[in-house]
Amino acid sequence: MKQLFVDYRDATAACPVAVARSGRGVDELGDRLDTYGFAVAQMPGDLPAQDAIDFLAEAWSLGAPYVPALYRLPGAEQFNRPYADIRADDAGDHPGFAVRSAQEFHVDGTLDGPGDVPVVIMYCVRPAARGGESLLLNAIGVFHALRETDPAAAAVLTRPTVLRRSSTLRGVEAYTDGPAFVVTDDGGIVNRYSDVPSTTTWIAPAGEEDALARALAFIRQESGSDGRYRLSVRLAAGECLVVRNDRVSHARQGYEDTAAHPRQLLRATFGTSPR
Repeated sequence: MKQLFVDYRDATAACPVAVARSGRGVDELGDRLDTYGFAVAQMPGDLPAQDAIDFLAEAWSLGAPYVPALYRLPGAEQFNRPYADIRADDAGDHPGFAVRSAQEFHVDGTLDGPGDVPVVIMYCVRPAARGGESLLLNAIGVFHALRETDPAAAAVLTRPTVLRRSSTLRGVEAYTDGPAFVVTDDGGIVNRYSDVPSTTTWIAPAGEEDALARALAFIRQESGSDGRYRLSVRLAAGECLVVRNDRVSHARQGYEDTAAHPRQLLRATFGTSPR
């Protein structure tokens, strides 16, 4: 898998690919997505946000958007919709969407299993006045590097209950235990790495406490600043960020809004990989 060995400092990694209604640019965008685990698309200016997401979903046979498991639980009905409108709202109930503060690395689909949400598409309606950059972590690349240097530390991240992810929605108490990474029979790696203090609990198996501490220290160091495995991307209006959620973890810098520049994204998650 090419993504295991790429360097996010490559000049082409975050360079937007111009996509036309004719389909021009879609193949190049798909190549970027396969290589880096993410890609940035400059969408046709006359396409509304939802139509732009639908255009890419149709081009890659992703099907209809998938509503994550958390939002299908009783008490979360207001979030049970195919497209999530992400903007700051001081009166909003969503602990991630409605706030301007930074968000730590995670994969979308808090209660979903590894690989259940392989693709996320975020369309930038309007960037923030200041801040709000998306941070991308080549999680499977970091895991592969850890596996090469400290196999025991990497192995503990594959334990079936090492990572608990919990709901922080008001009135919705639920959690899912699972591995942070899955190594498939054909040697592939599936990512579930999330390290958000409010939603994440790391549970070390007996006797593997030191290995887990080493694993987390390694990944946190590599994800602490831009470099080989981490990249900051500031989307412009009309651009889509496409993320292989089963390979890449993402985060967000805190941001500031003004009346003239309220940050707004439209997000859809998908349960099918690109074809």
